[in-house]
Amino acid sequence: MNFTYLTRTAVITLTLAFGVLQPTTLRAGNSETSYLNLQQKNITVAVKVTDVTDMPIVGATVFLESNTRISAATDVQGIAVLRNVPEEGTLEISFLGMVTQKIKINGRAQIHVTLKEDVKAIDEVVVVGYGKQKRSGMVSSVNTVTSKEIRLPTRNLTNNLAGQLAGLIAIQRSGEPGEDDASFWIRGVSTFRGGTAPLVLVDGVPRRMQDIEPDEIDTFSLLKDAAATAVYGAEGANGVILITTKRGRVERPKISFSAEHSIVTPTRLPGFLGSVEFMNAYNEALWNEGSPDIWTQEYISRFDKNSPDRDSDLYPNVNWLDLLNKTTSSTRATVSFQGGTEKARYFVGTSYYTESGIFKKNRQAEYNNNIGLDRFGLRSNIDLNVSNTTLLSLDVNSTYTELNSTGFPSAYIFRQMLTTCPNLFPMVYSDGTLAGHPQGKDESRQNPYNMLMNSGYQKEWRVNLQTKIALTQQLKFITEGLNARINVAFDANVDFNTERMKNPIEYNATGRDDNGKLIYTNVNPNGTDNLSMTTGASASKNIYIDASLNYNRTFNENHDVTAMFLYMQKDRQVHSTPLAYRKQSLVGRITYSYKSRYNFEGNFGYTGSENFAAGHRFGLFPAVGVSWYLSNEKFYSGKVKDILSKLKFRVSYGLTGNDATGGARFLFRGTIDQRATPYSLGWTDTNLLNSLSGIRESQFAAPNLTWEIETKRNYGIDIGMFNGKLDLAIDYFDNLREDILLRRQTIPKVTGFVQMPWQNFGRVQNRGFDASLVYNQTFGAVRLGFRANVTYARNKILEIDEVPPRYEWMARTGTRIGERYLLQADGFYRYEDFDITGEGLARRFTLKEGVVRSSYNANIRPGDLKYKDLNGSGVIENYDHAFGGAPPNPELVYGFGINVEYKGFYAGVFFQGAGSTSTVLGGYFDAGFFPFSRSYTQSSLRSFATDRWSDRGANGTVVEPRWDALYPRLSTMGNENNSRLSTHYLRDASFIRLKNAQVGYNFPKRWLSRIGVNSARVFCTGTNLAVWDKIKYWDPEMGNANEGLNYPLTMNISFGLEVVL
Repeated sequence: MNFTYLTRTAVITLTLAFGVLQPTTLRAGNSETSYLNLQQKNITVAVKVTDVTDMPIVGATVFLESNTRISAATDVQGIAVLRNVPEEGTLEISFLGMVTQKIKINGRAQIHVTLKEDVKAIDEVVVVGYGKQKRSGMVSSVNTVTSKEIRLPTRNLTNNLAGQLAGLIAIQRSGEPGEDDASFWIRGVSTFRGGTAPLVLVDGVPRRMQDIEPDEIDTFSLLKDAAATAVYGAEGANGVILITTKRGRVERPKISFSAEHSIVTPTRLPGFLGSVEFMNAYNEALWNEGSPDIWTQEYISRFDKNSPDRDSDLYPNVNWLDLLNKTTSSTRATVSFQGGTEKARYFVGTSYYTESGIFKKNRQAEYNNNIGLDRFGLRSNIDLNVSNTTLLSLDVNSTYTELNSTGFPSAYIFRQMLTTCPNLFPMVYSDGTLAGHPQGKDESRQNPYNMLMNSGYQKEWRVNLQTKIALTQQLKFITEGLNARINVAFDANVDFNTERMKNPIEYNATGRDDNGKLIYTNVNPNGTDNLSMTTGASASKNIYIDASLNYNRTFNENHDVTAMFLYMQKDRQVHSTPLAYRKQSLVGRITYSYKSRYNFEGNFGYTGSENFAAGHRFGLFPAVGVSWYLSNEKFYSGKVKDILSKLKFRVSYGLTGNDATGGARFLFRGTIDQRATPYSLGWTDTNLLNSLSGIRESQFAAPNLTWEIETKRNYGIDIGMFNGKLDLAIDYFDNLREDILLRRQTIPKVTGFVQMPWQNFGRVQNRGFDASLVYNQTFGAVRLGFRANVTYARNKILEIDEVPPRYEWMARTGTRIGERYLLQADGFYRYEDFDITGEGLARRFTLKEGVVRSSYNANIRPGDLKYKDLNGSGVIENYDHAFGGAPPNPELVYGFGINVEYKGFYAGVFFQGAGSTSTVLGGYFDAGFFPFSRSYTQSSLRSFATDRWSDRGANGTVVEPRWDALYPRLSTMGNENNSRLSTHYLRDASFIRLKNAQVGYNFPKRWLSRIGVNSARVFCTGTNLAVWDKIKYWDPEMGNANEGLNYPLTMNISFGLEVVL
């Protein structure tokens, strides 16, 4: 893609748009300035802006009242310099959350202004469902975070959220560009069947947060309890994320530019052992089974990399991780324009991001075989005051994304690495001939090198367009505080993809001729170097409309009343689906606050979905909440208030729903299978009647199905200490999810059901707490900040309609979602468990009477895993499995960080952690974890396989083995007893990660003002810098996908520059 051309075009277009928006204002400003210059002497003024504690306020706006083009923002010392201003002019100083002041210059060259906190202004910035609320009057559980805190050198916003917000649980399983979305949940998981992801709204419209450039975010809010989410009806049970993007402000035009370049490396990759270790391990596996070695030590030595005369073609020693680069890179650049007048305000932002994958490229190919991503974005938010009572907002956001990927999915390539031994063939022969598996090529016998380098590529082009028009009309002529608002949004997404694949001819070398040339056998005679071509496309459109009446009024300065009534409708159409997904809602809310002490909110969402049968499509989801701002009481004063400056209690209760039930669409309709299996007519001989397909009921109609319903209870306390220097919020929640969709299991088959019917039947309880802490303090010129948060959420399955098991430990009811069904490990079988006869290879092991046996392997030997006989049968069998272990998704997450600023310099670190989570080694892809489970020709040896039980010493002697090893004894083929999922392989996946660290410098205002620059900073940021955990083998956040060898998470070291003109 020609980035230079795109950038030049975007800048020219934006500049023209900027000129169209403000020509009148600029002319008026110039004329007025010229007039003033004729009347008064102009001077230069330095304005220092501080708060009541004399701490400098950074980013405050100072402008000349008579000409807003003459303005500046305060630097890190709280100083703004304005040049060429009338000596008798008036300055206006403002900052978010502070009372705006106007100051007469009176010929002064230096002015000190102290801004006081504006409680009303702070209250108005809290974004809630379908509106805003005063912070002091809120009764719901809502957390917010600034865009600064979630801006990291990564493209995907979902990867920046872990540990940042109380109540949010986020886990990233892959670092692959374009496939690196993190999974996230609000207050854990409350359903074992339906969708668990929260509802995400961007500027009030349901959209993907992955399409947002972090620099364009203004506010990020997390809605957690019923009082906050019930207005979203059947979409609010999993919580809601509200994102608002930046808009224009009444200020002089501001141009912001940022650029950063990142060095990207894998966080942790599990390695492989080489050919020598692999071959010795296979000999050991044979010895364990009483068989002689198949390779002599002299033959094995030919594969030693340190051997000076090693023939690497015939005696390869391959490390498949050599296919990966140790480092790659990414680059991001953004340009934005912001400003406006009372009549028109604008924010226009452009962004570009590019990232390369970690695979090595085939320099000789005519295509790019590596993973790569390029994304270009353009956002425009414009607000126009059509009249004194009418506001028109026009928003457009578009992104273009180009993805390049390997011919085979990266997971397939990594999986093949796990099942390809290092001594079988080289990556490629020294003369350039492509190597192949000696047993011939099939799906499980491939060369990972050829899969990456010589199998083609895939490309995808994504074009997303998001538009919204909003009209707000003040209705003061009816009553003060009343307005009407309508939002109409149209989004379109189009994806094009092409797959160019080839199946190259591969050879296997069997030796060398008299001239030293390799002798080859064609192991893939049907191969070709021609690229095939498959194309595809997909598209979708989304239409969203809401219209509302809103009321906000204060009576007698003590009684704050707000009300809202809203209608919402949305329509989603996917090109491959004939019927659109449609939803409707009626929403209402009323709030009341008396002197910001006693606060009440009642709201409801009345939601309908076409996915359910008539009569069951609409549901009512009400919620109420109250809060008591104790510290606003008259009697709350004195020394107590000096220390405990804020004390507020909150309680809320309500119902929410989840219409992502996890079932197919329109389950209320029955279906008929017209080509069912033949009927049984009572005899078994072959005849025409017995061979005819029958007609039968396929899907049993379930007209009474509906959404999941969650009852949410929340109890919260907000604490402020030392006049706002410390803020603490703690919430306890108790949620009960009911009517979870499932197939009935306890209905007897004699009822005649071909498939068990669907029913809203399951129940899950989810309880826990979350808390956040913020502390800010100034020590002279040093500004110190600390923040922390923690979330704990534990669920319990109360009802799942399971057939009562034979033993209570086999029951899923009462367990947590995600608990594993495991055998209970009891160490290894030891020598004393056997009667042993013979020596060396002739040793024979017979289990003693009374020692538990395994139904999974009759040839049990010392070093095999031993399990607990839970039912006392004397045999390990399916009845000895039990649910247990922490779930794969963490129940505990936390984050904490500290930052320091000193005279323009700043530094900060942030840690992210997860606990009460586990993974099972070998539980995802056993052939990639257990050596030789598919024979030695389709296996590898992981670097951690050295941690194994082994009693083989030098020259076939028996030595004392390690009884606490990770691996049991090696076997030449799959040993089902040892590869069963059990607590032996269960690992604590808790971790703490140095998520990011940053150092930087803000250049002094006095330097920058000479060159017309408002502010500038340079910085270095690191992400995923270190991790401490108990797994050690791979990054614990990846879980057990591909047994740790998947596209890895990455560490980013970024260097950047930001300039504001």
